[in-house]
Amino acid sequence: MSNLDPRHPVVEGVKAYRTMLFDRWVTAKREAAHSDDIADHRAVAEAYTQFMRAHLVPSEREHLALEDEIVRLTAENQRLQGRHDG
Repeated sequence: MSNLDPRHPVVEGVKAYRTMLFDRWVTAKREAAHSDDIADHRAVAEAYTQFMRAHLVPSEREHLALEDEIVRLTAENQRLQGRHDG
């Protein structure tokens, strides 16, 4: 059985993982639909991001993870500079 065969256990596992992420995104959207709580809408964005990233090849996911870390560290650096300057 080829790795491209849709019945291959790895392919089935990937499909199941993506389905789980999709269901999590749909549930978060449903729960946030009538909410004014920013946390609910952040949960939707996070679920969508996870779902979409599950479709990328590993090197693309790693690249985005590094970009996320740069953004996090930049924000932390700005926060610390603001504390020092203020």
